[in-house]
Amino acid sequence: MGAPLPLLIEPMQLEDIPAVLDIERASHVDPWRESFFVEELSRPQALNLVARSADDRRRIVGYICVWLVADEVQIFNLAVDPAVRRRGVGRRLLLAALHKACTQNARVAFLEVRRSNRPAQQLYESVGFRPSGLRPNYYEGIEEPAVLMELEMDRGWRSRWLFSDAGFMDGERSC
Repeated sequence: MGAPLPLLIEPMQLEDIPAVLDIERASHVDPWRESFFVEELSRPQALNLVARSADDRRRIVGYICVWLVADEVQIFNLAVDPAVRRRGVGRRLLLAALHKACTQNARVAFLEVRRSNRPAQQLYESVGFRPSGLRPNYYEGIEEPAVLMELEMDRGWRSRWLFSDAGFMDGERSC
């Protein structure tokens, strides 16, 4: 992994979508369309965050889209600009979304990831997600199963990832 990239994690705005789409197209076999992101910005249960380079706030280097429903978090989309991968951007976005979800009483998180996408699975496993099943032929056009992953955000997990040096929540200690 390269040196961590100085970042600002902020809510996604409509004007961020062109940069988000560039990352989306470079990252996914079946990328979301612009209308998907626009719709996500209007959903009350959606949390959409972007990572901006602290050195150039106009430069978006990653994003995450999740839903917060009752005590669950569903992670739908996470991508990082290929030029800055393996520098902590994905982990920071993931932990920021999970922290926000935790402050809203979420206790479990779910996601699906392509079975062939080992780097993404390793990222998720590194923060405590565990495989919990397969969804056959989940991805349109590529006939690949998705690995269903689950994370229990219990007290031990929160202590390790949200309240310690392993996390990054700079002064935010409530969850």
